[in-house]
Amino acid sequence: MDIVSPDKEDIGYLQKNYHFHPLVLKEIEEPSQRNKAEIYDNYIFMVTHFPHWNPQKQTSFPLELDLIISSKALVTISCREVSEAHLELMEKIYQRDFEKEYLSDTIKLLHFIIEHYLDFAMRQIAHIQKKTDIIEELIFQKKQKEVIPLISLVKRDILNFRRVFRYLKEDLSSLVRRGPRLFGEETKIYFDDLLGDSLRVENVIENFHDTLEALENTNNSFIEQKINTLSLIYTIISFIAWPTLIIIGTYQMNVRFMPISGIPYDYWLVTGIAFLPSILIYFYLKKKNLL
Repeated sequence: MDIVSPDKEDIGYLQKNYHFHPLVLKEIEEPSQRNKAEIYDNYIFMVTHFPHWNPQKQTSFPLELDLIISSKALVTISCREVSEAHLELMEKIYQRDFEKEYLSDTIKLLHFIIEHYLDFAMRQIAHIQKKTDIIEELIFQKKQKEVIPLISLVKRDILNFRRVFRYLKEDLSSLVRRGPRLFGEETKIYFDDLLGDSLRVENVIENFHDTLEALENTNNSFIEQKINTLSLIYTIISFIAWPTLIIIGTYQMNVRFMPISGIPYDYWLVTGIAFLPSILIYFYLKKKNLL
């Protein structure tokens, strides 16, 4: 059974036909901010969140899916509007042979549904790979300023994805521990497979995180190299111009007697004396390969 935005009629139907605990029925009425996996007499109640990409905000946000799992029934509840992942799931359910394949076993059906959402999450992070490739290309094209905001956006997306997925993995780990006790040891293989697939998605996002960290360090190294180069240039210019500035500054002093002042061509003589030390220092540094 699949319920979207449950109302009082939906809650009454579940209470009348399945006798779920009142706390469970109350919890599925409104969206929940935290994940959980709780065992009741003959069923498990789970609140899960899957990462979902928002192209307008350029980040991932949690998509809630509540599940009530028993040996005879599986109820999925989406508290908000229908998502793209939910629509794709419905398309798969209406395919031929779906009923014969999955509707005879709730654990097999649960495996199918969570597997679908995990695959959807894997496809959701494909854009991170594209952006990482763009960042790498821009870095080695010496476009460090353009890279900085793009790195920040991708880092925020990875952070939100990891935050959502970390809690989902804990839910699946809890399901691996508790599920076989309620539904039998033969169901453990399904729960283990779901946990393994979640680790596969987690490894991909962790790899993106490490790659982006390396690219950010590389970009910072290029920026630091530019800053060091500019600092070196300014230091050399200051060092070369230092004697000239001293001599010119000396001739700006308001004193009665100043050497050379007043003789023919005194302007050109003072200018030549002022620039001569700087020219000599420049050629010396050039000869020593310091420029």
